[in-house]
Amino acid sequence: MIGGIDLRPVIPALIVAITGLVVLLAQAFTPRGERGPYAGLALTGLVGALIAVFRIAATGERTSSLGGSVVADDFSLFLHVVILGVGVLAVLLSSSYLRSIGAERGEYYTLLLFSIVGMLGLASTVELISLFVALEIMSVALYALAGIRRDTIESQEAAVKYFITGAFSSAFFLYGVALLYGVTGSTSLNRIASAVAYGGAGGGPLVLLGAGLLLVGFGFKVASVPFHMWTPDVYQGAPTTITAFMGAGVKVAAFAALLRVFDGALASAASAWQPAVAVLAMLTMVLGNLGALAQGNLKRMLAYSSIAHAGYLLTGLVAVPSLAAEVVLFYLVGYAAVNLGGFGVLSSLARAGREPLTLQDVAGLAERRPALAAALTVYLVSLTGVPVSAGFVGKFYLFGAAVSSGWVSLAVIGVLMSVVSAYYYLRLVVVMYFREPAAAFGGAENRLALGALVFSALAIIGLGLFPTTILNLTAAIF
Repeated sequence: MIGGIDLRPVIPALIVAITGLVVLLAQAFTPRGERGPYAGLALTGLVGALIAVFRIAATGERTSSLGGSVVADDFSLFLHVVILGVGVLAVLLSSSYLRSIGAERGEYYTLLLFSIVGMLGLASTVELISLFVALEIMSVALYALAGIRRDTIESQEAAVKYFITGAFSSAFFLYGVALLYGVTGSTSLNRIASAVAYGGAGGGPLVLLGAGLLLVGFGFKVASVPFHMWTPDVYQGAPTTITAFMGAGVKVAAFAALLRVFDGALASAASAWQPAVAVLAMLTMVLGNLGALAQGNLKRMLAYSSIAHAGYLLTGLVAVPSLAAEVVLFYLVGYAAVNLGGFGVLSSLARAGREPLTLQDVAGLAERRPALAAALTVYLVSLTGVPVSAGFVGKFYLFGAAVSSGWVSLAVIGVLMSVVSAYYYLRLVVVMYFREPAAAFGGAENRLALGALVFSALAIIGLGLFPTTILNLTAAIF
């Protein structure tokens, strides 16, 4: 409490932001040519923020700050743990990868930490202007991270494309905010919810137009069709650890904000926006999976896979007004672990500036690097939705929720596209185990990176075997 202001809801983000500044100062005082303590400082700040989240949760008090625009409720605390966990795993994967590509610099970790600050804000803000600020903090840092490899054209191209499409999405989002403010007289999600539900504006054209513009803005961030075209190029051109971080962290944070807005402020207008979201979900599942089938580049294949999974999550959003919000959170946890792990394996194989980019590059990986091959198999099995994995449980409940809420067609398309995805996911497993070894990517195992990959794989299996632990926790939130 400072000056009568309860800062507890923003303490985790403050810790991460201050750590980012400390890392930047550490770089300034590190002699040229020497390795700085950047990764260690970043990990310390993220663990400190996690401890702060757990201490806030342990008090049992759910408070708000900054005029009620930022809250520390069960929803935000749960997602803070997930986002900070993603950050910790990303840092563990980054150190050896950055050394292998010659890009170990302090600003990498500073930008990573500030993007996490934005993600934490997206999970905890309940006001549209604050939500936009958090969205931009996250996005601007990620634009820079995508282009941090200044020596490669692909990285620079990824940064430019990401920036341009991000600017368009921000414009759509702001227009949506302006329309909702004009109709309801407030940018507070709680007040918007009251105005839409009780003020007769629920079916008004301006409310629906504002909701549509917000959906476009979010659609760019979560990479849903038809706002997905930047994703394959950015995922391919960005450093692999940043691709992993974007795929996991941005999905979690953006869908957290989507739930706040559509399941909260606009829930009473669900009958109007549900059909539009359902169409987006169908298109995203179909085009994401069909696009992945045609890819020979592993990062582009996983990029289209990420698009497809955005469609699965949008299926949950359609069912959310009546049920399934807790299932969306469960799916986000499992997908974050899978995504970090999949790209993490590729980054762990990078040496001397070269990375495995094609199927041939990972041929015979089980013989050369059995631990990495086994971990990648777990991730691919989960992405496919094979039983005894987090992916299977998440899809089962998501599609079940769609059926229960009357969207049977969504569930059918989701199941069919999951079958299609088995071809390109399991093809990679076959190549790793049943093809002759190709180029020997990678040298000695990095213990930190390997530990992060093992943790992700165990989390996926654990969520598949004991899903009720997380499902009960997320159900209690709602």
